[in-house]
Amino acid sequence: MAEVTFTNVGITGMVTTVGGRKLDFVDEREALGLSVEEGDRLQRSIGLSSRHVVIRPDTTTADLCLHSAQRLLEGLGIDAAGIDGLILVTQTPDYASPSTAIRLQHMLGMRIDTACFDMRLGCSGFVYGLSMAASLVESGLQRVLLCVGDVASRMVPDDNHAITPLMGDAGAAILIERKPGFARFQLYSDGSGEKGLYIPNSGLRRDAEDEGKPALMEMNGAAVFNFTLKRVPAMLTSILDSVGWRADEIGHFVLHQPNRYILRNVQKRLGLAEEKLPSSTQSIYGNQNSASIPGTICGFLSDSYGTHAQRSIFAGFGVGLSWAACAIETEPMFVCPPYLYESEIQ
Repeated sequence: MAEVTFTNVGITGMVTTVGGRKLDFVDEREALGLSVEEGDRLQRSIGLSSRHVVIRPDTTTADLCLHSAQRLLEGLGIDAAGIDGLILVTQTPDYASPSTAIRLQHMLGMRIDTACFDMRLGCSGFVYGLSMAASLVESGLQRVLLCVGDVASRMVPDDNHAITPLMGDAGAAILIERKPGFARFQLYSDGSGEKGLYIPNSGLRRDAEDEGKPALMEMNGAAVFNFTLKRVPAMLTSILDSVGWRADEIGHFVLHQPNRYILRNVQKRLGLAEEKLPSSTQSIYGNQNSASIPGTICGFLSDSYGTHAQRSIFAGFGVGLSWAACAIETEPMFVCPPYLYESEIQ
């Protein structure tokens, strides 16, 4: 296990932007080939209700993250020239090459002597990205902008009822600054499970069993569910033990939001109160991949994080297989409800 601790790291603010088109699951059932009974069962068991996707076919993750970053810097009254680094965590970059983070640096008007790079991670990406941003500020940079998200609706087929109605589009921006503040991370990986959730024929590798398959996401739902219940409660217990915190001392456990059923199972295994572990993000906005933790904070906990200092546990888990947790102390930060990108009413 990789465990790292920082004592000069603070989150100053975060903004999330979601796709401007809201799709209701009830309206999608027929296109997905589901009967009313099947749709009702999925709504009850997984919590499917709606999701937000981008409107324009040419909107990218970079567009959503750029919008979030601009709103964040405006809200904080900080000039982009005062940022020392930019990290973009996404599975849907503008190009395979060059790094999309460098495009964001240019679009924001950041200095050319900034450190900018992409990280190709999904469900664990916010925690992994936060650990990298923390390492940069702990090492001497003053401010690092972390951008996370995906246009996930482009990664899935139109008619797969097991995965398509889960996915939403979102891009978040988080500012990390050098100042007194505690954060400890635990980071894990297991490539033996890479095909539990993957996109075949989407890179240079062409496996024989994937011949003829489109470059769209495939999921072994049972394998992913079993992985989550095996690894996530143990990881959360481990990081609490590592920092010596009790569960009742934690303001919120903010986890990646794959679906309500998985989160409720984790909550019950750990014996947590419902208000301690929010679980509605996927039901309202869709699975936001690496943006789901800031998406949850912006969507449901903006008052709490905007007005109170607290201890939190952040945890991401999924595609990779990759999972990670962060125990962090935060001061009141700039945070606001999610923005709709190019909404239908604009």
